[in-house]
Amino acid sequence: MNKAIIELSYLPNVVWFKNYLKREIILVEQEENFVKSTFRNRCEIAGANGKQKLSIPILGGRDHHQLYKNVKIDNRVHWQKIHWQSIRSAYGSTPFFEFYTERFQPFYEKEYEFLFEFNLELLKTVLKILKTEKSFELTSVFEKKPEDTHDLRGNKKPESLKRYCQPFEERNRFQANLSIIDVIFNLGPQAKEYLLAK
Repeated sequence: MNKAIIELSYLPNVVWFKNYLKREIILVEQEENFVKSTFRNRCEIAGANGKQKLSIPILGGRDHHQLYKNVKIDNRVHWQKIHWQSIRSAYGSTPFFEFYTERFQPFYEKEYEFLFEFNLELLKTVLKILKTEKSFELTSVFEKKPEDTHDLRGNKKPESLKRYCQPFEERNRFQANLSIIDVIFNLGPQAKEYLLAK
């Protein structure tokens, strides 16, 4: 059985989605403890000066130990406005930015309490954009070593990725394995085909 378990990231990167699309059954981990310094609350985009990291502030900072699904976003910080401005600056000139703006902008206007909920809703939106019928299930218990399942949680295995046009490529060279929005805004309807390519 081609089954895998994967963590939920903030606008996951290209390799995350390539792994997602190649498996028959996907379990999204929701019973793990929140892991600091990971992509659960961070993503990377191609900014004018190179790779740019966007980080969602969380309540409790570095001194909390709790389930990821219970982690709350620190909305006292105006992070949504900052993130959307950064995304617009990075991708405003791409071929498909205006086409998909209405799908993403609401996530940076509506206030979310929980990080997991925010990331989950974003994931569902991206899957609709990619027009994939591949659904996922949420885990009900935490298994350190799940049986008969490919464990992709925290998988940092490098993968050779094909180049596509990016807006600041002449200045910064091609930036591989960025957030899925980099592929979506640059390739539009061809994004899924790119992700499925070997």
